[in-house]
Amino acid sequence: MKFIQTLTLTLLCACLVYFGFIYISQIDQVKKTASLHEAAKENETALAAEETRSTKKTDATHQSLKGSKKAMDVILYNQMDAPKLYNGCEVTSLAMLLHYSGYERVTKNTLANEIKRVPLNYENGLKGDPNDGFVGDMENGPGLGVYHEPIYQLAKKYAGDQVVDLTGKPVKKAIYQSLEKGYPVWVITTSTFDKTDNIETWNTPNGKIDVSFNVHSVVITGYDEEYVYLNNPYGEKNQRVDRDQFEDSWKQMGSQAMIIKA
Repeated sequence: MKFIQTLTLTLLCACLVYFGFIYISQIDQVKKTASLHEAAKENETALAAEETRSTKKTDATHQSLKGSKKAMDVILYNQMDAPKLYNGCEVTSLAMLLHYSGYERVTKNTLANEIKRVPLNYENGLKGDPNDGFVGDMENGPGLGVYHEPIYQLAKKYAGDQVVDLTGKPVKKAIYQSLEKGYPVWVITTSTFDKTDNIETWNTPNGKIDVSFNVHSVVITGYDEEYVYLNNPYGEKNQRVDRDQFEDSWKQMGSQAMIIKA
């Protein structure tokens, strides 16, 4: 009998230990599951908060635009005025920008003498790259033009760190926000201020690039819902141009833009 009682107690103890272990395991599993759910919930909350911050930031960017800026009184220089720069729209536009920023003695021809230049045609058959310097003969032609980087480096000789290259930025940031802050904008566009079909692919020392002899440079002075206003170095001050067409041409020419924060 004593043996049976001892065996019974041993079995009961074993059962209690077994079921106690199962109970504790289940409790741990519930806690782990709850912890995973809590972590997932916290992650979802964090993602939602980040998305909200991003949305607010985007909305703030859009809301920061008033939608218009009256054309600023930027001096007009004509590239065809003596001494003539037949292909010198880029440096002429830079001279306007520098004048507005307080560098009033810098002339278009001074800048023309200082800008880096490369040949239109190399002896090995390659073409000049406007990313390296002005391509060809600026004064009389033939020539193509020059892109933002050499112009940026030239502007820095006068205005230093005040020069900001906004090339590649969205049009609202590069142009319209800059205008609303009181900064005229040097840009590359086309002579028609619309997209052009006159595109050529050149082999240059730096590889293939697409260029157009319709390339042109101006200074954007203002804008509204329908138009941009610009100083055209062909001789027109605050010329009114269709905004959508201008944006198309600006993007086609590489979204090149520069300001001077003076």
